[in-house]
Amino acid sequence: MNGETKRAHLKLTGGTELIPAASAAAEHFAEEAGLDVATRDLLVAACEQVCNDALAQAESNEGALEVIIDQFADRIEIAITHPGVSGPAIGLDSFLGTASGPSGASGASLLNRVDRVRYETVGQCSRMILVKYLPGAKKNAN
Repeated sequence: MNGETKRAHLKLTGGTELIPAASAAAEHFAEEAGLDVATRDLLVAACEQVCNDALAQAESNEGALEVIIDQFADRIEIAITHPGVSGPAIGLDSFLGTASGPSGASGASLLNRVDRVRYETVGQCSRMILVKYLPGAKKNAN
């Protein structure tokens, strides 16, 4: 792939029934980037996990998710944003080991599926960014 960046921007409302749309987009980008089947499956599972965790923390069953998938020359980034979540970014409490819920939530388990996990809180929105480097890519701090 050349230096071109590709992007998919999904706004999902209506609950968990729409998570497969995010999964399909992540799988498409991973396949197009040349990731092997096992690596693609791990990336898709990470995306699904974060989407499910975000919706579980939503104030209603109809929570909205914004999923942005960017494909760069050296990596794929999946940013999952959820408005109206009070407290730390989606999954941050379980990542740090301070969650009171099930231990299988986001956080450290994601690092078995992707190369980096970044958290941001912007206003009333929490964002988790999953980073998967492409084969042969130099792992720069992004």
